[in-house]
Amino acid sequence: MKKIISVILVFVILLITGAAITGVVMDNIASQNVESEIKSIELPLNTTVEGSVSRTGKLTSSSGALEFYGAVLLKSTYPLGQIKSYFSSNYSGDLDIKVIALSEAPTCFGAEFPPELRFSHHDSAPDGYYIVYAFVDGQDPFPMLDYRSYFG
Repeated sequence: MKKIISVILVFVILLITGAAITGVVMDNIASQNVESEIKSIELPLNTTVEGSVSRTGKLTSSSGALEFYGAVLLKSTYPLGQIKSYFSSNYSGDLDIKVIALSEAPTCFGAEFPPELRFSHHDSAPDGYYIVYAFVDGQDPFPMLDYRSYFG
């Protein structure tokens, strides 16, 4: 009888652990999908991708739903206005894509620029570097299984 109870206990622990890991993995895949969609947009001439990032968590506030974030760091010879108009006219998907100059990032994302959203270039903020990004929230398929839902 003790052996059956031990087996059931181990099975329950493995089931709970597996469900939690599955929730985290599924949420990270959702963020990677945001990043991939942004990366799939054709770039204008004289523009290169310098880096990309995807994150899941409570990134810009400690309350509310998890946020799925995807971003691409671009280097371009075009000014910010032209980059913004290029992406607004060449992206027809569902994401609310924003384009900012890298130097705007610390003020754009709030008083404290979340480390999860930084690119390695962010401190020097050279001209011609832009972040194309999108946040998606409220579409967490497994909110009860991701520990990031509970900690700000």
